[in-house]
Amino acid sequence: MQQIEFQEKEEILDLKKSIRKYLRKWLWFAISVFIFMIGAYIYLRYAVPKYQSETTLKFDKKETDISSALSDLNNLGIGLNNADELKSEVAVVTSRPILTQVVKNLNLNVEYFSEGEIKDSEIFTKLPVTGKILTYNEDEKFKSSEFTVKDIGNNQFTLTNEKKKNKGTFDQPLQLDFGTVILHKNEEIPKNSKYKIVFLNPLEKVKRLEKQIQVDLPDQKALLMEISIIGTVPEKSEAILNEVAKQYNQDGLRDKNLQAQNTQEFIDKRLEVITRDLSGVENQKEDFQNRNRIVDLEAQAQLALQNTSDNTKALLQQQTQLDLLNSLSAEASKGGNNQLMPSNLGLNPSLEQAISQYNTLLISRNKTLKQATNENPAVVEMNKEISALKEIVRDNISQQKATVQAAISQLNGQISSNNGLIEKVPGQSKIYRGIERQQNLKEQLFLFLLQKREENAINLSVNVPKAKIVNPAFTHDIPISPKRNIVFLGAIILGLLFPFAIFYLFFIWDDKIYNRADIKERSFLGVLADIPTLKDKENHLVQKNDFSELAEAFRVLVSNLKFVLPTKDTAKIIMVTSSIKGEGKTLVSVNLALTLANKNGRSLLIGSDIRNPQIQRYDSEPMKRKGLTEYLYDESINVEELIHTSDTNPYCDVIYAGSIPPNPQELLSNGRYQKLVHDMASQYAYIIIDSAPLMLVSDTLSIADVADATLYVVRSGVSKNILIDFANDLVRDSKLLNTSFVINDVSKQVGGYGSNYGYGYGYTSDKQETWWQKILKK
Repeated sequence: MQQIEFQEKEEILDLKKSIRKYLRKWLWFAISVFIFMIGAYIYLRYAVPKYQSETTLKFDKKETDISSALSDLNNLGIGLNNADELKSEVAVVTSRPILTQVVKNLNLNVEYFSEGEIKDSEIFTKLPVTGKILTYNEDEKFKSSEFTVKDIGNNQFTLTNEKKKNKGTFDQPLQLDFGTVILHKNEEIPKNSKYKIVFLNPLEKVKRLEKQIQVDLPDQKALLMEISIIGTVPEKSEAILNEVAKQYNQDGLRDKNLQAQNTQEFIDKRLEVITRDLSGVENQKEDFQNRNRIVDLEAQAQLALQNTSDNTKALLQQQTQLDLLNSLSAEASKGGNNQLMPSNLGLNPSLEQAISQYNTLLISRNKTLKQATNENPAVVEMNKEISALKEIVRDNISQQKATVQAAISQLNGQISSNNGLIEKVPGQSKIYRGIERQQNLKEQLFLFLLQKREENAINLSVNVPKAKIVNPAFTHDIPISPKRNIVFLGAIILGLLFPFAIFYLFFIWDDKIYNRADIKERSFLGVLADIPTLKDKENHLVQKNDFSELAEAFRVLVSNLKFVLPTKDTAKIIMVTSSIKGEGKTLVSVNLALTLANKNGRSLLIGSDIRNPQIQRYDSEPMKRKGLTEYLYDESINVEELIHTSDTNPYCDVIYAGSIPPNPQELLSNGRYQKLVHDMASQYAYIIIDSAPLMLVSDTLSIADVADATLYVVRSGVSKNILIDFANDLVRDSKLLNTSFVINDVSKQVGGYGSNYGYGYGYTSDKQETWWQKILKK
C-alpha cells in the first residue's frame, strides 16, 4: 500500500517561473509595444510643440527709490517704510494691472491661427489679417469667440462661426455679438490658406497669463529674478516677457516719482511749520534772559550740587562709624570676660590697640587654663588685667561715639546750607533749559529737512529703472513638451505594462494545471509522463514501429511504470482514471495498452466506464454487441465472447464497456468485476482498466481495490488546481492505491518534456526551420 505523508506546502515565490510565464507571451508584448510606438509617433507628428522662454532681471543692492531719502525720517518714527523686498516683487510682476497693460499693448486678446487638415497652428508675426476689439457689449459672460476669416475681394471679408456669418469691410468697424471689431488687411503678405481669428475677453487673457507666467528666485542674495513662460509660438512668448519687464520697470518708475512728489510736498509743509516754531523759541529765550538778568545760572547750580554731594558722602561714612561703635559697645557691655572682641574695623587707632591687647591677654589666659585652674595665681592676675583692659575699651568707645556724633551734626549743617543755596537759584532755570532744548531740536530738524529736500529733488530728476534686464527674453531650442525621448520611453513602458496587466489578471484568475511544476506545488505524488499535444490530423494511437512524440511519451510512461508496479507472477493491473470528463483518460488507457502489448506479454484493456464508454472511438470495428455490462449482470456470459483483438496491435486485447446499464454502481459492486480481473490475470502480462471519472461518479472506487497502480490523468490547460487537491484527498483517505499523475495534452510552450529537444531523437530527420519559425517556436 502506498504510504505518503501529506504536509502543507509553503508558498514560495518562484521568480524564474513567474518570468517564464510572461516570456511565453513575448509576441503579445512585442505587438503591444509596436502599437504604442506607432501611437507615440502619430502623437509626436501632430502634437504642437511647446517651448520655454525666459528673461532675467537683476536688482541693485543700493536703494534706487525715494525710500533711501527717508531712512532717517523712519528712525524719527514718522512711519514711512521701505517695501522693496525681492519676494514681494514676485507678486508685482504677475499683478493684474501689469498684465492688463501687456495684453493691451500687444493686443493679446486677439489670436490668429492657420487652419490645417488635422491641427491648427497659431501665428503671431507676418499676419495677413490683424484685428482689434474697439468696444465690448455689457455682457459679463463673454469669454471668447472664434471666427473663420475669408477674403471675398473688393476689400471685403466674412467672419463665420457656428452661429452666423458676418460680412464686413477692412479698416471699417464691424458689429459682432460681443462688441465692435475692426480688421486690417496686410497686402504685403499673401493669404494662401484658411485663417481663424479668436477674440477674447481681456480679463480671461489676463487670467491665462497669470497661470502661464512663472517667476523664480534662483539666488536671493544675488537679487536675481527669472521670469519664464511656456508657449507654442516662441516669438509671442518672447514679446510677452519683454513687455512684462518693460511694464514692470515703468510701474516702478511711476511709483517712485509719485512717492518722490508726495515727499517733496511733505518736506515743504514741514519746513514752513518748523521755521515759525524756531523763530518763536529764539524770541522766548531772549525775553527770559533780559527779564531775569541771568549770566551763567547753570554753573552756580552745579557748584551747589557738587558740595551737597560731597557732604552727603562724608555723612554716610560717619554714620557707618557710629553704627560700628554702637555694635562694639553692645559687645563690650556683655557680662563675663570669655568672649573675644572684633578688631580691625577701621576705628580709632587707640581703640584698635586696646581691643588687640584685650584679645591677646584673653587668649593667653585660655591657654593657661588648659594646664591650671581658676585659683591659680597667674590666672587670677590675668583676670584682673582683662577686666581693666575691658573697662579701658568701654571708655574709648564712648569717646569715639561722642566725636563721631559731633562730626555728623557738622555735616548736616553744611548740607542744609548748600540746600538753601540751591533753593535760592531761580526756578526759572528749568524753564531756561527747556527753551534751549527746544531751540536745538528745531535747528537740527530744519537743517535735516533742507538736506533731504535737495536729495529728493535730485532723485526725482533721475529715472533709473527698478530692475536691470540681464538677459532679454530668449527661447530654448529644445521643446519642453512633448519630449520625444520621454514619449517613446513612455510608449515602451505602457506597451509592456498593458499586456502585463492583462496577463497578470489572467494568471491570477487562472487556476489550471499546465505542467509538472504546477502539480509539484500542490501534491507529493509523482508525475510519470507528459503526453504531448496532438493535432486533429495527427494519429492519436501508437502504431507499430512508431517513433512519434506520442509513442515516445508512452514509452517513457511504461519505463517509469516499472518503478511503480510491484513484482508479481500474474498480470500487473493498472487503473487509469481522472477527475472529470474530457481529460484524456481513455486516450491514455488505449495507448498505454498498445505500448505495453508485445510478443513477450499480451495486454488487456477493459472499458470500465460503463456509463459513458469511449474506447470504441479508437477502433475501426463496430462496437461489439456484448461487453463488460453484459458480463456483470449475466453470469452465463463467457469471457471469451467479450474479448476483441485490437487492429492496431495484435498483442493487445480489448473488452468494451458494452451497453449502458441503468444501475452501473450495483453491477460494479456485485463481485463479478473482481472475478473477471482475477481470471484474466493469469492470461495477460498487463491489464489496463479504463475507469470512470472520480469526481462525477463513485463507480471507480468500487473497483479500485483490484489495481496494483493507479494513473491519475490531468489535462494541461483544462484541469484545475482543485482537482489535484481532490486526488490528494483520495490518496490520503486510502481510496486510491499506488497513485501517480499523468499529464495529458502538454504543449511545448508550457515546458513539457520534449519542449527543447523533442521526442524521437535519432529516428527523425532534422527539419530546417527559418529564422522566424525558430523565434516563434521559442
